[in-house]
Amino acid sequence: MYGPFETLPFSSYRVSPLGVAEGKYSKKKRLILDLSAPHQSDIHFSINELIDKDTCSMSYVKIDNAIDIILKYGRHSWLCKYDISNAFKNCPILPSQWPLFCIKWEDKYYFYVRLTFGCRSSPIIFDTLSQAICYIATNNYKVNNILHLLDDFLTIDPPHAEGERSMALMMMIFKRLNVPIAMHKTVGPVTCLEYLGIILDSEKMEARLPQEKVDRICEFISSISVKSSCSKREVLQLLGHLNFASRVILPGRSFVSYLINLSTKAKELHHFVRLNKECRIDLEFWLRFLKNWNGINMFYNSTFISSYDMELYTDASSTIGFGGYFGGKWFYSSWPTEIKNITNSKHSMAFFELYPIVVAAVLWGASWKTKKSVILV
Repeated sequence: MYGPFETLPFSSYRVSPLGVAEGKYSKKKRLILDLSAPHQSDIHFSINELIDKDTCSMSYVKIDNAIDIILKYGRHSWLCKYDISNAFKNCPILPSQWPLFCIKWEDKYYFYVRLTFGCRSSPIIFDTLSQAICYIATNNYKVNNILHLLDDFLTIDPPHAEGERSMALMMMIFKRLNVPIAMHKTVGPVTCLEYLGIILDSEKMEARLPQEKVDRICEFISSISVKSSCSKREVLQLLGHLNFASRVILPGRSFVSYLINLSTKAKELHHFVRLNKECRIDLEFWLRFLKNWNGINMFYNSTFISSYDMELYTDASSTIGFGGYFGGKWFYSSWPTEIKNITNSKHSMAFFELYPIVVAAVLWGASWKTKKSVILV
């Protein structure tokens, strides 16, 4: 940032308001230049309104991308994590655009010469630097498995490789490019580390939520559950927590739909919505599950396989019994007394078809570990 100035050295310029965003849990303060101001003005466009949304849209790496690589290499894969320090400050703003990034503080003027938080195009501009680093690492130095989310990088090496090589090469690249690294966030080579808020463990082949995050989500759910209504902002914050947890708790994705629908009922963030019965049932599920869950999710294969490919077959007759076959093993039985007493008018045939699938899972489920299966009946 340049300044202070009594008068800015530009013939025309835009002064935008400042804000401070505090991390909800880290309490770290970050200065934000509000380039979306003026808000809802019919007279002046904001700077962000003049930046095309489509050109700034991005697709981000997912934790599943890292898990897929670990699954490919197997147990004891080496993990290294790197974090760029003061990310946006590493990228300069074109001098011709300096007049658009001005502020006023205590009757003095200043203007930014580096990317700012609050500008719509900052993330995608910075991401070009991250992509360039990945390109150099892969094509010039054969660091073949590298992922990044803006300023967070992860490299994964097979168990027989030297994880120290990737760490040394990446640190050399950052140094040659004069890209500063947050050393306290740089880890590896190890078999267990936290990436994108999730603990990846290549020794146990599992992903875990850190316990403090589980406790935090439970606390937030409990605070919402006792209310008869809450603001749209609170609903969206809750959805953010639950969607994050669903990265590891895969079945949880089925228990947010009512909350998503509820969030659409209010127009503004400060407007209130009433928590209906369905939402409360979903919240009760989440709270009960999180309090009794061991926090572990095994690494699953990325592709689904059918029960036919697994050589798994089950069948049922509502009047006779049920049976199943898997990999040369089989079972059959007539219906237990409690099932015989159930009439077809009360339960559909799907209920009876499900029964042998559950029996098969009890008998042979250990052989299906880490698989994503589609059971065909």
